[in-house]
Amino acid sequence: MLDLLRPRTGCLMVAGHRGARGYAPENTMPSFIKAHECGADTIEFDVHLTKDKYCVIIHDEELERTTDGHGLVREHTWAELSKLDAGSWFDRKNQATLEALAKKEGKFADLKYISPPIPTQSFAGTRLPLLEDALEWAKAVGIGTSIEIKVPFPFYSGTFADYEIIERTLEIVARYGDEENTQMHSFDHRLMRRVKELNPNISTTISFYGAIMVNPLSLLDDALADGVAIGSIWVTRELVDIYHAHERTVFAWGGPGEDPYNEEDELGKLVQMGVDYVSGGFPDLLREVAEKYV
Repeated sequence: MLDLLRPRTGCLMVAGHRGARGYAPENTMPSFIKAHECGADTIEFDVHLTKDKYCVIIHDEELERTTDGHGLVREHTWAELSKLDAGSWFDRKNQATLEALAKKEGKFADLKYISPPIPTQSFAGTRLPLLEDALEWAKAVGIGTSIEIKVPFPFYSGTFADYEIIERTLEIVARYGDEENTQMHSFDHRLMRRVKELNPNISTTISFYGAIMVNPLSLLDDALADGVAIGSIWVTRELVDIYHAHERTVFAWGGPGEDPYNEEDELGKLVQMGVDYVSGGFPDLLREVAEKYV
């Protein structure tokens, strides 16, 4: 089972968030390859089920933000999704950023702001990958994989537990991946419990934003989970110590890992609190800054 517990490994793990999404379109093979080139220990990405039950890698439920498609992922077949352009949106984003930089607009108006690299390479025509594409490549190069199981927002879709996505994902991990170097996580804690029931050797993490809990271990125990992914502003040294005392890992998400140069103080605090791994779209820059505080 993938061991992420920093007191045991002695290492702060650095993950590429949706690959190296600062350098290439998120959740695509170019992004994963770049994360590996940047020295990431693992790549984190998101999985949805298609209409015909393929596991496709994409973050959003809807296609509009990161492809030229329309509608919900789950309402399309893989044959339809495989034709979409998942790269041109990234080119447009970078062009807009370069224009803002030239005009000193927005965050670039702040003379103290340190701009990360802005890619100029075109990624037009990049395709969405299937889960097996990413796992087969990751196993070949020896990089870890952190798979987020996406579920529809319960506000709109209710709280039906779709265990089929877990069963399909585990089948694909067994066939194409390396379960000793695989982690799975989700905001649906029932799905992570199902992972453990089917394959106890897969490392699991439950995600949530944050709260001041009566018993910080109860959520993990209920889900049989190995660790927690919690919103970074809710992380405290006391909380990390409680989890570590019971050999549970802590990941602080949604925080300064995405902009390590400009949020170095906040990133340093998280590392010094003892979090086990950090994640960001520029894995090389993230490691450079984070390791100052190890």
